[in-house]
Amino acid sequence: MIEAIDSFKNKKIMVIGDIIADEFIIGEPERLSREAPVIILRHRERDILPGGGANAASNIASLGGMVSLAGVIGRDRTGEDLSCVLQGQGMDINGLITSSDRPTAVKTRIIAGGNQVVKQQVARIDHFDETLISKEIENSLLDFISGEIVKYDGILISDYGLGLFTDRLKQGIVELADSYDKFTAVDSRYDLLDYQGVSLATPNLEEAGQALDRCLLNQNEVVEAGLELINRMQSTYLLITQGGDGMTVFTAEGDYKHIPVANYAEVFDVTGAGDTVVGTILLALCTGLDIYQAMELANCAAGIVVRKAGVATVNPAELKEELKKQ
Repeated sequence: MIEAIDSFKNKKIMVIGDIIADEFIIGEPERLSREAPVIILRHRERDILPGGGANAASNIASLGGMVSLAGVIGRDRTGEDLSCVLQGQGMDINGLITSSDRPTAVKTRIIAGGNQVVKQQVARIDHFDETLISKEIENSLLDFISGEIVKYDGILISDYGLGLFTDRLKQGIVELADSYDKFTAVDSRYDLLDYQGVSLATPNLEEAGQALDRCLLNQNEVVEAGLELINRMQSTYLLITQGGDGMTVFTAEGDYKHIPVANYAEVFDVTGAGDTVVGTILLALCTGLDIYQAMELANCAAGIVVRKAGVATVNPAELKEELKKQ
């Protein structure tokens, strides 16, 4: 599988997704406010990192894949800052549509701490417009995708439920990918069953249960749910990620396999791990690995990223080193 990692750099992936800016405002505690029982922070720095579909794209780029990102950002400072970050990672962002009517989706985290202490998150503010995109934006995205899709090895749909994926856009992407025989992976937070006929779906435990309107409390229930989901979605593969309990993959033939999480004792932050899994497995499948090899590779990548604080990525050198330990 080491050779497959080296081949990632030859693969082109189009990521279509809800674009989120992860904003971090970092301040140093000074004193208690006289206005309310809260701490006053003196502003020290502000960072913008890719979130949502942009984080999935960032993971693929970090692993060496060539990425084109399509979605919507606002005509605002945050959108400009995020665009600069994405371009700095070597992404093609010609598919990013800038809207004057739809602000960039932002998760703002307020972080407090000085140089001598561990910084802590004290609040998070989400600023989302969850209404469906306009017909004009929908047409522009479909025109871009239809004109570019032939150039790519795989398509990743990253649906965070923020209004990008209209019924027409969902159907259009899957039909275009099918007509050009492109591998499609979908990571959908709320509307998994809308993506009929994709190559791969990667719900987590909660998303899989939500799609079937039930809780999955043990491995037997996970297996039952996975077999039902893959049958209802008519997908080629389905992977259910289970946090500290690993992941289970299912095939259209009714086969399945479970593997435990890598480096379980060191797991501490699963933020963004799902983006790492879907990005790695898509690249692996596009290089010719079978689904079980791709699953093992994605599990290694997830085992690395959960040892990093916050939304993080994995690079090829880290992945190769982790494989050597297996």
